[in-house]
Amino acid sequence: MMEKAFIPNAESRQVLLAKKPRTPGSAQHCETLVGHTTEVFRVAKALLEVIGPQAVGSMGLSSELLSDLREVLLRGAALHDIGKANSQFQDIMYGSRMRVQALRHEWISTWVPFRFPELDEWLFSGLTPELRWSTLFSVLCHHLKVTDGSAISARAGGGEAEIDVLLGRSDVSECLELAGQELGLPLPPACQQVRIDLTDGQPLSELKNCLGDAMGWHQSASGEMRRFVALAKAMVISADVAGSAVPKEGIDVVEWTKRVLKRCCTSEDMEGVAKVCLKYKRPHKFQEVMSNSNASVSLVIAGCGTGKTVGAYMWAARHGGGRKVFFSYPTTGTATEGYRDYIVPSEIDADSALLHSRADCDLEDMVGTEDKRPEEITEHALRIESLTAWDVPLVICTADQVLGLIQNARRGLFSVPAIANASFVFDEIHQYDNRLFRALLRFLDAFCGAPMLLMTASLPVARLNVIRDKLEMLGSRLEVIEGPADLQNIKRYLIEGPEKKLPWDIAVRTLREGRKVLWVANTVNRCVGFAKEAQTRGLDPRPYHSRYRYCDRMDRHNAVIEAFRAPGSALAVTTQVCEVSLNLSSDLLVSDLAPVPSLIQRLGRLNRWATPENPGSPKPLVILEPSSASPYEDREMDQARAWLSELGSGPFSQQDLSAAFEKLALGPVSDGIESAWLDGGPFAAPAPLRESTHTISILREEDKSKCVDERSRPVTKEIARHSIPMLLGPVAREIGAWKRLGYAFVAPKARVEYSQQWGAEWTRR
Repeated sequence: MMEKAFIPNAESRQVLLAKKPRTPGSAQHCETLVGHTTEVFRVAKALLEVIGPQAVGSMGLSSELLSDLREVLLRGAALHDIGKANSQFQDIMYGSRMRVQALRHEWISTWVPFRFPELDEWLFSGLTPELRWSTLFSVLCHHLKVTDGSAISARAGGGEAEIDVLLGRSDVSECLELAGQELGLPLPPACQQVRIDLTDGQPLSELKNCLGDAMGWHQSASGEMRRFVALAKAMVISADVAGSAVPKEGIDVVEWTKRVLKRCCTSEDMEGVAKVCLKYKRPHKFQEVMSNSNASVSLVIAGCGTGKTVGAYMWAARHGGGRKVFFSYPTTGTATEGYRDYIVPSEIDADSALLHSRADCDLEDMVGTEDKRPEEITEHALRIESLTAWDVPLVICTADQVLGLIQNARRGLFSVPAIANASFVFDEIHQYDNRLFRALLRFLDAFCGAPMLLMTASLPVARLNVIRDKLEMLGSRLEVIEGPADLQNIKRYLIEGPEKKLPWDIAVRTLREGRKVLWVANTVNRCVGFAKEAQTRGLDPRPYHSRYRYCDRMDRHNAVIEAFRAPGSALAVTTQVCEVSLNLSSDLLVSDLAPVPSLIQRLGRLNRWATPENPGSPKPLVILEPSSASPYEDREMDQARAWLSELGSGPFSQQDLSAAFEKLALGPVSDGIESAWLDGGPFAAPAPLRESTHTISILREEDKSKCVDERSRPVTKEIARHSIPMLLGPVAREIGAWKRLGYAFVAPKARVEYSQQWGAEWTRR
């Protein structure tokens, strides 16, 4: 069969491409199939060298599996993009075709060994069936585009009835020889060009027919083997991510990989953070207990202001040496606050990274792929962002950065080389919804060989028991560390309500006395409404909620903090963002009724600086009865009322709050959740990590010009700075017609009313 000519200029197709050239007609070596595969293969070898043993140990795998990981990873790296040697893909790369591919290249890559038994025998000679499956899964899944066997079907819009797979090309042989030379295999067998008929209804039938057997094997495999498969898939993805990056001029990506992954925390680093935050005073005994914990997983239950975060850095000084250290918070705001409060003042700020959805990276752009859809542009940004985690010893991030791995979130998968050699601190775990909490349980299972510290102000007994049972099943022990009794038993609070009358009299009186008031609403609309009413009363409110452009939100955050640190009165009117992202102390707290963990967190901003030596007098919380439970559920509000009843009359300490919470019967907590990463086997696609929030990220049309470069390409950093999280409901019927820039929808002009003081709201239609 003659090779199909897919562009007119024969000279320009002498080489098969893996990436669309930045300079048309002049492909760089890294943009060719051989060049890209070589880079990915070299990175795979570097990953094995630098973090292979640590990855195997962190996931609780036997050390004998390290050699098996090498067999799988090197074969997967050599095979992963062979499917790009097809006529449709090459047409797209050379610019003579604009339609989508009928069959994704990774599907073809996985199909090739099934279609050519002699190649299959050569590639997997001497390997067990388990390792063969692991390799094929890693190739099939490396772009997370296969949900089940039915997904492997010809896609609409291809415009052709046939695809020629150009296996006879020397480029293909060179890619396969990479594995052969490294693994001591003979030269690969010659393969012929083959044509796939897209009209027969069963393209790639040889592959599809085996997927049922593959899934059956994976479901019956041991837990250790399933963790091994998940690790192998993630390592191939990571090698492809780094092998596709374009580092700054003069930097070899393989040497970069080795260098940055070796940059781990030292005990001195973490001790330095703790000493600065302690102002070089002697740590509390409670913090020393945290530091000296020998358990594989430790759980700290301590109220706000007890110093548990400093204790966590002391723990990391002992358990993080020679590893990356991930400090994970429940939200972007809390990650930012953790960074500002503990790292910026320390002596290692130049070597830490604030990694959440608005982080930036020092590497350059990614080489373009065959698709230019918004989700592909977003993936490129995630790849660059995730490589930041490879490059820093200390990562301060949202829980999604780490736990998203459990559900195949790209940011987590792309960060696996850092995660696989890390210690972990998960703070404020009482803020996790049920789905996120169960993902944490699966993470404990997956990384049963990694040191972990869990922290919370309070925790229902049901959740505590599930964590303990999970670790006992794994043969591990949970050490529970209680907060310092002298701090937790201070009578800090008086509680009134729930009431319907707004307590303006006590708020005004408190402010006139030169003291601080924090007013917390459950919704942005209520927050803005309270703030505007305060202004009409001649007060000076500082509203703060989530519905600002990120650049403005940081200004609002700083304004609130500065007002509460300065002498004199201050009034902040906020939403739930205050619960763990505002390090301040008020003299009066006004709050909507909310779930118990939220109320306990809000109380952590009342009379925060009381000490056993200077306890002062209790400060009041006035609870308001909102007109509806939104955004919470009725059952959560009923539990909060039951908790208030259990508390009885005050004054109350943090210990009182936790004890009453522990007595509530909140129902059983399931420890089971399907993990797209651990349970997917031959299939891989991202799954939700959290329960639905019904919000979207938008850009105003008025800000669009600030978020593109001189060639009108999206600039992820500026999109992040100007994006606003908004409720989907009011625009659900029209958003399908909106344009997108990167990951954000662009709201038409005048569709969003915006103020730097009050934030954003949809205009009425």
